[in-house]
Order: sequence, then structure tokens, then C-alpha cells
Amino acid sequence: MSNPSRTSRRAVLAGAAVALVGSARAQPSDDPAQLLVIMERYAAGLRWGTADALVALYTSDGVFIRDNLPAAAGTQALRAAYRQVFATQKLDLAFAIKEAEVAGDMAWLRATSTGRIKTLASGAEATESFNIVVIFRRTQAGWKIRCYMYNAGKGAGTPQ
Repeated sequence: MSNPSRTSRRAVLAGAAVALVGSARAQPSDDPAQLLVIMERYAAGLRWGTADALVALYTSDGVFIRDNLPAAAGTQALRAAYRQVFATQKLDLAFAIKEAEVAGDMAWLRATSTGRIKTLASGAEATESFNIVVIFRRTQAGWKIRCYMYNAGKGAGTPQ
């Protein structure tokens, strides 16, 4: 049975994502707000545990760089990396964008994320925080993640 408040929260998040996507289409292609739409989709993909949705946000040569693990480069490696994440953890992270810049067909943003991570094997939950840098490339299909890098923040506080 589904939790009504969680279902309502998902409906609100889905509605917000649709609203963000609609507003992004009306903005100039150099507007960094388009990057925020991608990050909202990324956060939703993490919450829902959908590896394919996350991989679709990347370029075909995209790279996912994680703390203390080898980089995952290319579509197949990305898919395997996210499936491994979702096989071991349930994530609910919120992103706070600190700065973003668009320069031609490349863009970047710096963000932090904080939220709950549940280890599926033990059931243990903890509040975690991360520092993030994401590099984007403009493609014929729009902006895509070229490289996503993060490192764990110290303790449960919000990173700078």
C-alpha cells in the first residue's frame, strides 16, 4: 500500500518538473535556468531509482565520477553504475544550485545536495551531504550532462 503523503509529494514533484520543463522551453538557449531543469530531472531519477532516466540525461560519452570509485564513462558504464547504486541504496536528495554559467555549447554548475540515504541491506538511514560540479554540453536534443562529479561533505551538515 502506498503512503498518501509520499504519493502526494511525488505528484507535486512531477507537476513542478512539468512546469519547469515548460518554462525552460520558452527561455533563450543560453539561459542557465535550463540546467536547473536537468538537475530537477536528475533528483527525480534518484528518488525513483530509475537508472535509464538518469542515463538519458547524459551525452553518449558522459562520465559519472564518484567518491572512492572508478569513473563510469559511456552509456553502458553509466547504466551499470546507476543500477549498482539503486541495488544498494534508496536516495532522496535535494539540490541547491550555488552558481551556473553557460559559455557557447558548454555549461557548468556547482551545487550541493543534502538528503536521506537508506542502505537497503541493513535498513540504516542517514542524512548525507555532497559537493557537486556538473559539466553540460549542448546537443541537437538540448543540454545534456557531459560530466557529473561529486564528493561527500563532512558530517551531515550542508557543504559550501
